Amino acid sequence: MAKRSFLPHGSINVTLDNDLVTLDIKGPCNIEFIEQMAEKLISLRPQLNMENYTYLVILHDEALATPEAMVYFTNYLKTVQVRAVAINLQYADSPSITEAICQKAYTAAGVKHRFFVDNLSANTWLRKCMSAA
Repeated sequence: MAKRSFLPHGSINVTLDNDLVTLDIKGPCNIEFIEQMAEKLISLRPQLNMENYTYLVILHDEALATPEAMVYFTNYLKTVQVRAVAINLQYADSPSITEAICQKAYTAAGVKHRFFVDNLSANTWLRKCMSAA
């Protein structure tokens, strides 16, 4: 059976500031979105210190993903060598559910992570993680 392909559901804006990558994501998200996100992040590699970079993930609206997309995302996370990830749930419609789902993925992938409700605290923590390298 051929794999069905769908249009990406979700949107992302990616910015870079001294090896801190900000991912501003609006969900819900599907596998095609996560594939597209991974391609954008791969294109940033030449601009990053691959030994010491971090992600700030800002989730907006219903920032959930299908179970299949979360399995794909968890496997993707296992391939990145990010120093730490801060997840800002300030704008998520269902922060406690989103946190539980993300916690499972990041923990299974062995990625150092924390949850926040503001960018300033998240950025401060990420910079500390980077300076401890």
